[in-house]
Amino acid sequence: MSIKEQLINKLLIKYKEMSNVAKVSIWAFVASVMQKGLSVMLTPYFTRVQSTEEYAQYALFQSWEGILQIFITLNVFNYATNTAFITYEEDKNEFIISAQSFVGLLSLVGIAVYYLLNICFNSFMGFPNHISLMMFGELFFLSAYNLWIQKMRHEFNYRSLAVVSIIYVLLGPFWEWACVHILNQMYGRIYGLVITRLLIGIIILLVNIKDAGKCFSSKYWTYIIKFCLPLIPHFLSTQILSRIDRIMIDKMCGTSEVAFYSLAYSLSMLMTIVSESILNSYIPYTYQCIKSGLYKKIKESSVVLVMVVAGMNLLLTLFAPEIIRIFAPKEYLEAIYVIPAVSASVYYAFLYNLFANIEYYYGKTKYVAVASLGAAVTNFVLNYIFIPKFGYYVAGYTTLISYVLYALGHYLFMRKVLKECMHGINPYSPKTLLIISIIFTCVSLIVIPFYNFCFLRYGVVIIILTILIGKRDKWIVFFKKTKAGM
Repeated sequence: MSIKEQLINKLLIKYKEMSNVAKVSIWAFVASVMQKGLSVMLTPYFTRVQSTEEYAQYALFQSWEGILQIFITLNVFNYATNTAFITYEEDKNEFIISAQSFVGLLSLVGIAVYYLLNICFNSFMGFPNHISLMMFGELFFLSAYNLWIQKMRHEFNYRSLAVVSIIYVLLGPFWEWACVHILNQMYGRIYGLVITRLLIGIIILLVNIKDAGKCFSSKYWTYIIKFCLPLIPHFLSTQILSRIDRIMIDKMCGTSEVAFYSLAYSLSMLMTIVSESILNSYIPYTYQCIKSGLYKKIKESSVVLVMVVAGMNLLLTLFAPEIIRIFAPKEYLEAIYVIPAVSASVYYAFLYNLFANIEYYYGKTKYVAVASLGAAVTNFVLNYIFIPKFGYYVAGYTTLISYVLYALGHYLFMRKVLKECMHGINPYSPKTLLIISIIFTCVSLIVIPFYNFCFLRYGVVIIILTILIGKRDKWIVFFKKTKAGM
């Protein structure tokens, strides 16, 4: 047996020995990486076959969709479903279909409002009637898919989760490619996205109805309303913080500038995949440590993880010119000056999640909403003031400022929660995290004038990699502990 075969066999044995929780986590991670990673990998293709305006329309559709989703679905498939599956453990199917019928009602209300105000909607969003109606329709079916996915995770049904997620991931790029080539028009990629979600959503919806039988329960509707309505400011603020910049650039600068900015945001998705996967594994580990009073473990592990996320985002910033040339034609090259700010925003998003997890653990969701709203308002005001004066470049830096304030706000609220619930014990090392953040931010911004000096940038990369490799033992120990915690 060759070394390669021995290695494969060892991995298969380890995989079989894993708990269902670990297997679900792995496949959820694989699906997330495939979905976001494939979207990023296809960027070089779509930036070359589509005009900047066509590329921008797809980005704007996703931005408006994210904001509209809050009102059409109340994000019921998020925290509400996770909590409901614990509270109503024996009635998951009935809860899912009740939640789906609730979303269906909101969709009909949304469509009715749209027909009454369609002139205002279309002029503001910049889409024709049929595209706007597609947005309402596909959100309904997308919710069916998201609810079912949550159910599979809670039931540790990793096989079904993996199969459906992979089909979904592969269908999306296929239909987007097909519609762009066959239809050869501005909204071709949007059609492909909608077709994919409709096909998957309809099948999943039928499965949900078949498993549940009863399509309505006042008990679950009441639960959804009580749980989700107070969180609307938080969800809406989060969407505004992450998407309003592209909409405002479209209104104040033009559609082509949206394309340049969206490309920078798409590339930051590479680091978002890394940070989100780390968080998904780290959250249960953090909660377990809090429950057991092992605060020192959180302090040690969080420093290592923050350094990893900072290092990965810094690599993206340092290689921005090379990455842009790979992912887009030369007319997109000016987007390199947005990447440092957007990449740094990913880092601070990771940081605020570390602090917010403490708030979520103790159920202090009002603090989460206040911090989110403050950051969203700041972002909107700064964009409104500076985008007309300095162009789309500045949107990346206003977003960075907002995320810094977001992280700071969550840290202050976390301190308040710690005083109320943990006798003031801080599970993190604030001074260390502050030093890492300052160094990371300064290096990210200082590197911009040196984009034409590749050898200097490569030298910095070598230094970062040396530090990362030097700390590898700590990371190995940490990930082993995390795995044991799962």
